[in-house]
Amino acid sequence: MNRNMHEKFIVLYDTAKKCLLILDHLYAEFEEGTLQATNAELVDENPAIVTKIYISALGLIDYFHRFHQIISALTPIRKDRPELKALTRAIKPVTQCRNYLQHMRGDLLKSDAISYPILGAISWIHEDRNYVLLSNQPTQNFSLPGIVYDTFEGKYLCKYQLAVGGHEIRIDAVYNEAKSFWEWLNKSFKIEPPNVKEYSWGKPMIMYSEFK
Repeated sequence: MNRNMHEKFIVLYDTAKKCLLILDHLYAEFEEGTLQATNAELVDENPAIVTKIYISALGLIDYFHRFHQIISALTPIRKDRPELKALTRAIKPVTQCRNYLQHMRGDLLKSDAISYPILGAISWIHEDRNYVLLSNQPTQNFSLPGIVYDTFEGKYLCKYQLAVGGHEIRIDAVYNEAKSFWEWLNKSFKIEPPNVKEYSWGKPMIMYSEFK
């Protein structure tokens, strides 16, 4: 039996919600990792901190993109809605970054010099200091952008930034835009049953099989 429009909306809404819950977790892991990485001695003792930062940063890229793709499929939302247009603008560099990561193999096989950090440079602000994290790589001559400081406003343009493949993503700005869009969405639509709107994963189904 085919699903009706209401059922399709519920499925898309619930999937977008779960993507956002994953983004919450990844963002918290990223914040914790970068805070730990401000202590060089701690990183020397536990190099896995760097791995955690990269896993969460690259995971954020995937789920930002996935969240936007699902939201864009919600047919009741007009494409010219300012809230959706703002989210789309924020996601644009994320999509470019994701495309680079998906086609990284082709870029690495080219004969051109590699003038960028292959897995990206991660920058963050802590106590008015701009930290930059790079992974080791065989090529030595590369450049990277830090977080821009607005001298007129007297502040950095963002708190967290990922620069990869020539693209820069202001991670906190994209995350805040996704959260802001979700808040607007929940105020704009009534959903039945109402428990679908509960901002939680819900009870998972865990199954196993066994051969004897």
